[in-house]
Amino acid sequence: MRVNSCIRNNPETSNLIFSLATADDLDELVAIENQAFPFPWPCQHFIAELAKDYSRTLLAIRQNRQEREICGYIIFWLIFDEMHILNLAVKTGYRRQGIARALIHRAMQTASCNQVRIVWLEVRPSNQAALSLYHSLGFRCVARRKKYYSETGEDALIMSRALP
Repeated sequence: MRVNSCIRNNPETSNLIFSLATADDLDELVAIENQAFPFPWPCQHFIAELAKDYSRTLLAIRQNRQEREICGYIIFWLIFDEMHILNLAVKTGYRRQGIARALIHRAMQTASCNQVRIVWLEVRPSNQAALSLYHSLGFRCVARRKKYYSETGEDALIMSRALP
């Protein structure tokens, strides 16, 4: 599957580099995950996703001459004509700068290039920031999964969006 060949530049995040994660990025991914979520994925989840041929971990990176810093990531599956967003996080200090939006756009561009027609995700009803972002990107709530999140028993809202 193609990943970068169909990606267009976005002036809002033109200072970011987007690339696929490798095992070398695990420490930074886990650190961002631990900052972002009260119930973070363990490292083993990231390792498992990197090993799946249908899974992509796309990074947003700021790079200058001296250092490379991962600012955020999105993990998604491309299966047949569907994309499933599993995880999205932005590092503290880089939030509210359009990075999550840019990651979703890049992932959806990749999906469109691979004949994907619909995007799915689950989100906690209590995650108002994520809900606001997803609604602004055209996602709509289509169902609710009762007690989906095992740590808290919280429901999940299932959201979807068609791709052109």
